[in-house]
Amino acid sequence: MSRRIQTTETSFEIIDLLKELDGATMPEISDRLGLANSTVHGHLKTLEANQLLVKEGNEYHLGLQFFHYGNFTKQRKPEYQFAADNVERLANDTNEGANFCVEEHGQVIVLNGASTAYDPAYDTGNVFDMHTTAVGKALLAEMTDEAVSEVIDEWGLPAQTDQTITDEDELFDELEEIRHTGLAFNQEEMLNGLSAVGVAVKRPDSSVLGALSVGGPTYRIAGEKLHEEFPEIILDVKRQFEADIRSFYGPK
Repeated sequence: MSRRIQTTETSFEIIDLLKELDGATMPEISDRLGLANSTVHGHLKTLEANQLLVKEGNEYHLGLQFFHYGNFTKQRKPEYQFAADNVERLANDTNEGANFCVEEHGQVIVLNGASTAYDPAYDTGNVFDMHTTAVGKALLAEMTDEAVSEVIDEWGLPAQTDQTITDEDELFDELEEIRHTGLAFNQEEMLNGLSAVGVAVKRPDSSVLGALSVGGPTYRIAGEKLHEEFPEIILDVKRQFEADIRSFYGPK
């Protein structure tokens, strides 16, 4: 196992806790993490000095420096510039929520989302297990079986609903079907009452950039809309997205 620095781990535990609690006092942090006040104080002051935290009254909060880092990472790959317009197009063409997600460290991160109502599946920055989402399964299907097994070894196949695939053989069977059709479905596997269809988005060299999905309440989109109408629309948007990427790289 590679060497990990405990002090750095502690700083990130504090950052995660402040996100979870939406701010906390030093004694609250010490109590929740089981650390001495002096230890927590040192971490807080270091993070504050580096503009990662702000102190408001007696509470510490995450600073807007994280927004600066996040905005940079969201634009780090030039092809990402085409995601927002194509997500909006997908949402407009279906009147449902849509997103573009990427894989990082074996999980799915929402890079762009559009929805008329709040839904965590379309909230930028949210992270999900790959086996529970249409975009995640679309991305897993583009991986080798060995790479998929590594993701499972790292994160497992935890159940989010009664419909979540928790059996490895069942997941591999579904990935084979996705490789054949190019379409991945989430049928209330991440969240009860939410279904979606997803497709991978590729660069001209066939490497995977990310995945698109569109979905909504199962009662509204189940059946023909989910399995016939939406696939036609999302495949059309995928073609436009990939055409945008090709135009960026230009003729070879």
